[in-house]
Amino acid sequence: MKFELRKSKVIRNLFIVVGILLLGNLFAVFLRFNTEGMNSKMTRLIIKLFDFNLEANLPTYFSSLVLLSNGVLLALIGSRHKAIGNKFWHWLGLSIIFVFLAFDEMIQIHEQLRAPMESLFNTTGLLYFAWFIPYTLVTIIIALAYFKFMMRLPKHVLKLFVIAGILYVFGAVGMEAIGGMHAEVEGQYTFAYAMMYSFEELLEMSGAVVFFYALLVYITTEFKNLKVRFKPKKNKNSNVVEA
Repeated sequence: MKFELRKSKVIRNLFIVVGILLLGNLFAVFLRFNTEGMNSKMTRLIIKLFDFNLEANLPTYFSSLVLLSNGVLLALIGSRHKAIGNKFWHWLGLSIIFVFLAFDEMIQIHEQLRAPMESLFNTTGLLYFAWFIPYTLVTIIIALAYFKFMMRLPKHVLKLFVIAGILYVFGAVGMEAIGGMHAEVEGQYTFAYAMMYSFEELLEMSGAVVFFYALLVYITTEFKNLKVRFKPKKNKNSNVVEA
């Protein structure tokens, strides 16, 4: 049985999920700031499930899954290039980065850097949430190291890579900086801050989804003969999967 992956359908469905999660988050924010009965179990459950600023909920799981899927596709691309004798380390390096980002999204590794970085640099204003200082430096180093690699990509794929990177980095760093400046003055428990982190997470999820689409485009462009076929079982205890 042949399995055909339709890129347009995949990205459409992923953005539908993003839209549903955004609506759930906005409803959770509305309940947080407009409901007196915060002791209601249903209210607390909705906020727990959908608030973009909380951990271990539906938006977190979705973001982690998309980032991890990106890591898997990057590893697949790297392995295919290796099999045909092409350079592959850049792809495997990106795969490791995205797997790390997936785990970071899930268990908030970057938050562990916040206190020591703020203490070390005594940050204020745009740098109030100081965890992104080392992340920004690492991002710049990676961008420089991957510049030639990026320039060798097909133009339509490069465009998608750039769009995905702008969305993700502006969300993760740009909106985090703006939100930090607001939080320093007004605190983190304001409606304005809730809108900022909502937009931040929306950009990050959108960037991850666009990158996933870009990888699918690259695979179908560069590996036109790559197919995934599921054959009938040869025996009761095994499946044969060809890629």
